[in-house]
Amino acid sequence: MTTMERLIKVFSAVFEDQFDASAFTENSTLLGDLGMTSISLLYMAMATEEEFGIKFCNEDFATLITVGDVIACIQQKLA
Repeated sequence: MTTMERLIKVFSAVFEDQFDASAFTENSTLLGDLGMTSISLLYMAMATEEEFGIKFCNEDFATLITVGDVIACIQQKLA
């Protein structure tokens, strides 16, 4: 399963019926396109940490603008 597929799984589990997988691309912005709030971003981060066995630090949150940014951050932490 790719990082993108695993993220879709995480977002689907966290946001359930509010999540539209068809709008989920690497260029989708978390706050704009996906309509996330700061609270939902926190829930997404916690679920992502659990799924991938990683830990986001405070500095990471400033760089997580798009889904592609999240993927890049995950891959960097897994490297």
